[in-house]
Formats: sequence, structure tokens, C-alpha cells
Amino acid sequence: MAELERTKIIVLTTPLEDTAQKTRYEQLELKAPTLSQAEQFYEKQAASTSLAAMRLLIALVSGTRESVLQPMDFLDFRKCEEYLLSFLTWKP
Repeated sequence: MAELERTKIIVLTTPLEDTAQKTRYEQLELKAPTLSQAEQFYEKQAASTSLAAMRLLIALVSGTRESVLQPMDFLDFRKCEEYLLSFLTWKP
């Protein structure tokens, strides 16, 4: 049984700006989702799209506002998605 990384740093190809918080993100630190965060992901996925649900989960586990992630480079998004899906699909 492989051990999953509890945190992962994703270096962003294109930095993200949060003008409201005056913050610039050169990287995102992703953490293992909690049960509540996973539940919010599945609820959003059922009500919207898989992309919107994953954007929400990335925001939740990185502590970033969801609106800041909207202009994210798609390849960076896929790196985040790959990491988070390892938790959502993991079987002991």
C-alpha cells in the first residue's frame, strides 16, 4: 500500500493575483483534503461540473479564494487535479 504525500507544492507557470487581498501566488501548497472538503467537492460536482468542483477543492485545500483560480493555467490546474484525485480514488 503506497503512502500518499500529505502536502504538495505546485509551482505555477503563470502567477495568480488576488487583488482584494493584495496577494500574488507563485505557487500553491495543496494539502490532503478533509472529509468535509471532499464532501463539498462531490456536492459541487453533482450540482455543476467536474471542473468547477475541482476548482472548489483546490481553493479549499490551498486556502485560496476560488475566484482567484479562474484564470489559472490549465496545465497547472491538471497538476493540482492529479494530486487531489490521488486522495479521491485511493483504496487501502
